Amino acid sequence: MKYKQRDFSPREQRLIHKFIKDIFCDQHLSDSNGDLYQCAWEAFLSVYRDNPSSFSSSSFRGWKRAYLIIWDALVETKRQNSFWLYSQASLDQEVSEEVQVSRIQLLQAPHGDFQNSVCFHDYLQNMDRDIRRTAYGLINGGSIEEIRSYYNWDHDYLLMCDKEVIEV
Repeated sequence: MKYKQRDFSPREQRLIHKFIKDIFCDQHLSDSNGDLYQCAWEAFLSVYRDNPSSFSSSSFRGWKRAYLIIWDALVETKRQNSFWLYSQASLDQEVSEEVQVSRIQLLQAPHGDFQNSVCFHDYLQNMDRDIRRTAYGLINGGSIEEIRSYYNWDHDYLLMCDKEVIEV
């Protein structure tokens, strides 16, 4: 028999949230990492979907199973995150079997050549003031509409400046 899935009530959500926070405390984790919290919710929902009636009985079978599944999921996620955070690959190692170059040879010098950047900014300094403003606005992550409204330009004028910047 298929059950119609329903949303959790706010009370049930608070209860599940507290349950997950207790597991975080038991593992000495902070719940500031959204990935771990999301992982815990996913593990809980997988147990709940398998047998929702086990959470309503007085035996707490569902809660016990959810505790173990969440615990294991958090341990595995922590292990994977630690691997990506703390693992190190040797720079003497070749890039791949096809590329017989060591990784250290592909690294740029720490004191690198800034000539391209200097030339670019020098070029922008010699451009028209509004074109320069448009270019720096785009470089800093602004959108065309944000730049237009910030400088109170009309749409046609901005398109002319944008066209000049794109040609750069």
